[in-house]
Amino acid sequence: MLLQRLITLAALPAATLLAAFFAFVGAHKAFSPLAELAQHRVWTLALPEWAGRIVGWSELLLAGGLLAIWLPAGRGLARGAALLLIANQLVAALVHGARGEVVALPQNAVLVGLLALVALAAHLRQGQHALGDTQ
Repeated sequence: MLLQRLITLAALPAATLLAAFFAFVGAHKAFSPLAELAQHRVWTLALPEWAGRIVGWSELLLAGGLLAIWLPAGRGLARGAALLLIANQLVAALVHGARGEVVALPQNAVLVGLLALVALAAHLRQGQHALGDTQ
């Protein structure tokens, strides 16, 4: 029980900060001119423009999903959002690696680790809700 509480205590602020991060980068990918994206070595430039814009919109939507961890009924949504963003970061890491942009890989690794923490906490908290605990 103590470990679950510690995971939750770490995951709630992490989910909030990750939501802010993915809202920012998602909006950037969805709306910024391609020339500006190129200045920041955005991995979605390896995709057709329409696909890169869809990635940006998906990051915006999934950022909102991460915030659902705060609601008992939204924990499954938060877990799903975290898992989809892990997949997003794994693809980003593959693209960065293929383009020789190894400097971006530590950021991808940190994001995957934090997203995994959020997914685990959402899973544990969802189980608590099923048992009637609404913490």
